[in-house]
Amino acid sequence: MSRRIFGAFAILSLSACASTQAVLTKAPTAVYQSTHSVKEVAFCLGNKNNTSVLERDDGSRVVLIKNGYGGVSLAFSIYPEGTGSRIEYRKEFGTIGGVWKQCVGVEPWQG
Repeated sequence: MSRRIFGAFAILSLSACASTQAVLTKAPTAVYQSTHSVKEVAFCLGNKNNTSVLERDDGSRVVLIKNGYGGVSLAFSIYPEGTGSRIEYRKEFGTIGGVWKQCVGVEPWQG
């Protein structure tokens, strides 16, 4: 009986995890502008959150912060803009801490 309960819990837990594509297709929660380059912002986000950075062919970068079950909690799409960058922040669900804010370092952009 306990295996059935555990199995049902595991299936429910995995189904609650957000997929990468689902999060990246959502409208941004906030958009930020930075004087730092795409590479600098992406490196900072990846480094402070111990995660990798996806480099796209168009010069943009994507950084995903996942929970312990592999679901995407936060997603950052970083695009070149002038000499700096534009960061689209998407929040799927809360995480503990906000070290990512140090990498963005600016107020939300109203553009």
